[in-house]
Amino acid sequence: MFARPASRALLALLAVCSAGCAGEDAAALVVVGLTTDMAVGFEIRHVERTTKVDGVVAHAERLSYDRGKLSLPAELAAQPARDGAVVEVSVAAFPDGDASPLVTRAAATRAVGGRTLLLPVSLDAACSAVSCPAGATCAAGACVDPFIDPSALAEHDPTWIASASDACKTPSSGDPAIVIGQGESAFAPLEHGEVVPIEPGPQGGHHAWLALRVTGLRQMGSRMTVRGHFPELALELLPFTALVTLRRAGDAGCEIYGIRFQVDRGVPVASVRGQALDVEIVLEDPDGDVATAAQRIVIAP
Repeated sequence: MFARPASRALLALLAVCSAGCAGEDAAALVVVGLTTDMAVGFEIRHVERTTKVDGVVAHAERLSYDRGKLSLPAELAAQPARDGAVVEVSVAAFPDGDASPLVTRAAATRAVGGRTLLLPVSLDAACSAVSCPAGATCAAGACVDPFIDPSALAEHDPTWIASASDACKTPSSGDPAIVIGQGESAFAPLEHGEVVPIEPGPQGGHHAWLALRVTGLRQMGSRMTVRGHFPELALELLPFTALVTLRRAGDAGCEIYGIRFQVDRGVPVASVRGQALDVEIVLEDPDGDVATAAQRIVIAP
């Protein structure tokens, strides 16, 4: 299963602060829970985050999808602070090759001795066209006060990620499900027993282009396993696995295309032409939810 960003830094801070942070007897920590309803890797390519404690910059970072550092939802590094300190977070999300942020968000609270607070920060698509006055920030398409009283915040619990908002897995998306289609650059429906063309691959072999339409699974980090069986040849193809990032497809949910499936591993391509191939694809997301689909195709003669 795809591993969520580990909380080792948080655990280390808790250990250190148990002996006293900034002179306090009990740890005062604020953990940022960053979420988005936009597709990371497509609508968002990188995120810049700055955290201030009592007006002083305590941490700044740039998380890039292209460098493998941006995966949402995620916990950002915890900030230790004295009891009563104001912790402020500002986040900007950028599309590919654009110097201007698509969405910005600010959030703030006050650290409380003996508590580890979870400060939720969402990057909402509805805020992409909203400009807020100074001292306000956009959340869910509306301008709001960025300060959240600590009494309104929950204690940090790592399991919050399992129910966090997501571009593909929403309360209305229903049970996990996938539909097998075809296509190198777009999803196209695939009928049972449909003849599918194959083409030479860049590293040898011949492959068919498969695609998936997905509902009820996370946008990032799902593990895909693809298997194939030629029933008339009694031939089982070696399966392959990959971690995938889905793109949004409007009302259809999410999808991935350009799945390259080699159909002649270990056998001459001539022996599989015209043959029926049973394809099975399993997709398991980071929450452990799983969807499976099977489809019979026929390799073009």
